[in-house]
Amino acid sequence: MRKSLIIVGFILFIVGVVLGFYASQRNCLIGFITRGYMNFWTAMEILGGLTALAGIIIALIGLIKKT
Repeated sequence: MRKSLIIVGFILFIVGVVLGFYASQRNCLIGFITRGYMNFWTAMEILGGLTALAGIIIALIGLIKKT
């Protein structure tokens, strides 16, 4: 289970980073911060960041967990 947590965490991290970088090509987050305008790609960029963060946390739990 420990190795599966690490693998799932890294897969989530990679998917989140790719999604966040693809959505950030449109300068969505900067537009959201400066103008308060949120569109689909801004939501995808935020979702990608949260997914990458969850992936890092899951991978760290898998590395630290003693099984």
